[in-house]
Amino acid sequence: MKTMLRPALFCLMILLSAGILQARDRHALKPHFRMRSHETARADSATGFDVIKYEITLTINDISRFISGNVLTTVLAEENLTALQYNLHNLNVSAILVNDAPATFTHTGGLINIALNIPVGQTFTTQVFYSGYPQLSPNLYQIGMIFSTNSVFTISDPDAGRYWWPCYDYPWDKAIVDLHITMRSDWKVAANGIRSGIVNNGDGSSTTHWIGSHPMTTYLVCITAGPYVEILQSAGGIPIHNFVLPNQYNNALVDFANQPAMINYFSSVFGAYPFEKYGNAVVSMSTYGAMEHQTMTTLGNFIITGTGAYELIIAHELAHQWYGNCVSFLTFKDVWLSEGFATYSEHLWVDKTQGWQASANYVGSSYHQYYLNWEAGAGAQTIYNPSFYDYFSPPSYEKAASVLHMLRLKIGEANFFQLLQQWVSTYHNGNAITSELQTMAEQISGMDLHQFFLQWIYSPGVPSLEYSLWQNPLSNSPTKIMAKTTSPTSTQFHLEVPFRISYNAGSDSLYVMATPSGHAGYYPHVFDPDAITITPNHNNWTLLRLINQQKPVLTECLPSNAAVLISWQSFLGDPSLSYNIFRRPGTAGAWVLLNPAPLNALSYTDSSAQNGTAYQYAVSAIDAQGYFTAKSTPMNATPVAFTFANSLLVVDETRDGNGANINPNDQMVDAFYTAALTPLVFDEWDCATQGLPPLDILGTYRVVLWHADDFSQNLLIDHQNTLGGYILGGGRVLLSGWKTASVLSDSFISRFTGGAQLIYDNSASLISARSDIYADLEVDPLKTAASWNGMLPQIYTFANVQNPLYTATMSATAAGNGQIAAFRYDIQPSGGRLVMFGFPLYFMQADGVRALLQSIIPHLDPALPNDDNFIPALSASLCVFPNPFNPSTSINFSLSRSAFVVMELFNIRGQRVRKLIDSQVNTGSHRILFDGKDEGGRDLSTGIYLLRLKYDKHLLTRKISLIK
Repeated sequence: MKTMLRPALFCLMILLSAGILQARDRHALKPHFRMRSHETARADSATGFDVIKYEITLTINDISRFISGNVLTTVLAEENLTALQYNLHNLNVSAILVNDAPATFTHTGGLINIALNIPVGQTFTTQVFYSGYPQLSPNLYQIGMIFSTNSVFTISDPDAGRYWWPCYDYPWDKAIVDLHITMRSDWKVAANGIRSGIVNNGDGSSTTHWIGSHPMTTYLVCITAGPYVEILQSAGGIPIHNFVLPNQYNNALVDFANQPAMINYFSSVFGAYPFEKYGNAVVSMSTYGAMEHQTMTTLGNFIITGTGAYELIIAHELAHQWYGNCVSFLTFKDVWLSEGFATYSEHLWVDKTQGWQASANYVGSSYHQYYLNWEAGAGAQTIYNPSFYDYFSPPSYEKAASVLHMLRLKIGEANFFQLLQQWVSTYHNGNAITSELQTMAEQISGMDLHQFFLQWIYSPGVPSLEYSLWQNPLSNSPTKIMAKTTSPTSTQFHLEVPFRISYNAGSDSLYVMATPSGHAGYYPHVFDPDAITITPNHNNWTLLRLINQQKPVLTECLPSNAAVLISWQSFLGDPSLSYNIFRRPGTAGAWVLLNPAPLNALSYTDSSAQNGTAYQYAVSAIDAQGYFTAKSTPMNATPVAFTFANSLLVVDETRDGNGANINPNDQMVDAFYTAALTPLVFDEWDCATQGLPPLDILGTYRVVLWHADDFSQNLLIDHQNTLGGYILGGGRVLLSGWKTASVLSDSFISRFTGGAQLIYDNSASLISARSDIYADLEVDPLKTAASWNGMLPQIYTFANVQNPLYTATMSATAAGNGQIAAFRYDIQPSGGRLVMFGFPLYFMQADGVRALLQSIIPHLDPALPNDDNFIPALSASLCVFPNPFNPSTSINFSLSRSAFVVMELFNIRGQRVRKLIDSQVNTGSHRILFDGKDEGGRDLSTGIYLLRLKYDKHLLTRKISLIK
């Protein structure tokens, strides 16, 4: 059955690719299973009886929706019987006869219990007389006998026969069914079997007789009635009896035109058509798109378009006559034996009508990809033993069809098609289970299919494939393919995957083995790995989640001054591998090996590169036997000449804001850095208007001050290779910003910081940055948000650094409190240098930033009168320790010259609480003890206070905290 439960088909008829209606949310399953085990007792023999035949006599009033009739059942006693049960819900039983004599019975809870005294081996009859208003099944399916304005029809799969007729409603007990249906005489009745006659009753009703010849499961019994016209066809002597509404007639002629050819084709593939007739009856239904009732499929009326758009639905339901109807599953644990085979028939019909490539594409899109898309939301599923509401979900359909396709590859074409026919002939008109299919496939192929069925039928998940191609042309050795499966579940997948390798002289097909631990396969071919095209899983034979060719991966390709630095990942994490580096000019030149001997390192500097020439670089791994991998995906680099002719470039990455205290505009930022840098000579580069500076621009400056003073953008995420190339070639960078460290790659951190460990504090916590070398830096409270309480959020500090410059003073609970807030890292032998701050300089007090930059820029610029050993003199400093404090703290300050000093303490509302100094102070260091009291001698309350030191026209501010 299709449509609402298997969306993939509708548009596929039109596009041969995507899916149709999605019906229900699916529940994730966790089914249990017994691998390769038959049922301990076959269900049809464990009941003690076998139903041979049902004869249904039923009168249906389509207006009142009342039905009445009886079911005469012929039963074989397989043991002494004292009772027999039938299923019947929501209808009334008036009498029951056993061998034409009245019998004692009860009817409660949907079960009819009939008292018997039948000896083993005896055939007997029961006849149940019943009537009422049939109700639909109360579960999610909502099926049974369905009344509409112009039809009455039944849908019973999986268990709704019991809602309109009394029967032993289980799939393992198949029986022949005859139907005698009385309805209004202006309607026609379609049903299972051969129509033997229509009797006009002379009262506006007629009785149609349908006689069955082959046993069927109860869910396949059907009645379909309406104001139909008939379309008769035949195929190899098999009558085809179709029922459509008058307005569908012309369209149906087109849509049913290929049915005879379809029956003939499937008969050649599956074995002779197994029943006395075939046909279709068209209705308007919503539960399913179609239902494979034995010999009389019910089709949704959307299928009749006159375009043949839904021909694959017709093919699917027809194939059910062999798989699901002739050979039925024993229980719904094995429902895939019905739906999987019918779904796979769609591929076979596409192959027949459109060719192999179209049918291979159909497998890829309509089975593999459709199932994977569904499983992405539903979770990994198991085909065997689905839950009640997932009998007709994609695991039973698309995944099962994919498994059959893989089984075809596994055991070979001839064996597979022998299996299709032998399955039908062996279990003709009977029931079968999964382990019997495995056994038959093993007998035909001579293979052990234990692992195949375990991983695909009895276990959940779909694997991914990783492979690598290895060559050793110097020794003319065979090609090696390493292949490994990975699984999203605990299922261990062992696969055989077809590969197609195409090259100038032709192509070759390889059968690649893949295992969870990895498998090395050797193939008697020698290929130029740069001149071949590899197509893994050629023609979509294998259901795979992902396919990934593993090749070495370049992580850096940094152009610099007459050099390019190339770095790569360790391939497969194997320390025994070595590497070759290749270069070519442009993108199409011949590859040249750069290293004379294989490299054991994971980086290489190409010092032979010519400035201004665009190159591509690639790496290949080499094993101990001399096999090397395919080259990595190339990376591009163009080295440029560095002149270092100019002193300082200030790169403004800050996005122009609206002028608010935490969102400065361009003029505010420019004015801040101009004031901090003057009288130093510098040029400016505004990323907002000029874009990011290219390497050839950076290389004309000896020092670059790069600042990013807004917390909502970090452009370096896409420009760090350029900046790295500049540092690598001897450039010196001072880098500050909000969360700038977060966008730098692991390779950049490793190479240009010495592997600094990053520590992040998101909440407002930075109070100041202290240095023994440069001016202390205090947060400027006028530039912070009110909720930050004068502190800065989103701060990075660092551990494991070699040259710390600043230490962070932060709130007591901050992870970065006391950690390094800024550091310097030197690149040898080029002399490149990175000074990195974990916070934005703009938001620090201007005096401190100016003092810092006036000292550190000459320190970084080798052309200025400064060197590594010079420690700049500070004009003034202010330090409080301990901070936070209770009850007192030491205030230390120094002056580089005598000045009139005013030192005052303010609360966070800006109110002065105490003046500590108001006098002339001499040059040098000074210390006072603050006792935590206000000017009136009263103890200050717990809180944050601002300490301000004024001298000449300068101002130093420190935030201090009193905690009691």
